[in-house]
Amino acid sequence: MGSTGVFVHSRRVTWGETDAARIAYTARFLDYAMEAVERWFQDRLGTGWYEMNVDEGIGTPFVHVQMDFRSPVTPRDTLDSTVRLIRLGGSSLRFAVTGRVGERLVYEAELVCAFVETARMKPIPAPERYRPALEAEAALA
Repeated sequence: MGSTGVFVHSRRVTWGETDAARIAYTARFLDYAMEAVERWFQDRLGTGWYEMNVDEGIGTPFVHVQMDFRSPVTPRDTLDSTVRLIRLGGSSLRFAVTGRVGERLVYEAELVCAFVETARMKPIPAPERYRPALEAEAALA
């Protein structure tokens, strides 16, 4: 499992992510936020969404997303997305994700996912094996 402290996922914006205005297409911002959260899972819990689904029968579908756009990005930009677990519920995780290019704020998002048993898509408690790492991350917020 990963280290403690603020988690930041960095990625270069690509040409294929832009639109006719020569800036990143609006719908890509949710992809950026979700990509950062998936990397957070890999770093902080030691597993990715694919592995959880295939190997453990556990899914984490998103049930709520809220996002504000603050400034555009282009393929000249490296986007740093900070992920914080701001609430650990019985089966849900609420994340605050903030994207920046340098000091410039690009987007702010709040995403909520829930642990489910993939076979029945029914909520389950956060798995005990992940609970210590989740509690440590929630305490950082």
